[in-house]
Amino acid sequence: MARNGFDVRELEKFRDNLVEFENKLDVFISDCAKELTARLLREVIKRTPTITGNLKRNWQVTGITKQGFNYTIMVINQTEYAMYVEYGHRQTPGRYVPALGKKLKEGWVPGRFMLTISAEEIQRKSPQIIEKFISQKLGEYLQ
Repeated sequence: MARNGFDVRELEKFRDNLVEFENKLDVFISDCAKELTARLLREVIKRTPTITGNLKRNWQVTGITKQGFNYTIMVINQTEYAMYVEYGHRQTPGRYVPALGKKLKEGWVPGRFMLTISAEEIQRKSPQIIEKFISQKLGEYLQ
């Protein structure tokens, strides 16, 4: 204890923990981005319609890239028909499709918007997710 009855060791420890947290801020932000991406990927896969399972299996996440203050992770599906399932597509009514074993009836097939809806949902939930992530990580550093 100091002469005036004030112990600064806890404050010094707190300061050191904050400095350590500041030094690892990039890792913290990228971990937070990865958490949000994992949740997005889980939602997208859950919403993807399944006939053969090929579309569901081909969802992928790119590595994280940092440009200035922006962190970017892309969720992609390289299946050639993924775009048509996501946004919808035209077709010729009356045409026979052997794979389906029937004639087409509608001129437009509406999209399922798996990625669009999932991204909006995660964006809406992101403040709570980030707040929970921050409090958890700060709790680790400040103890």
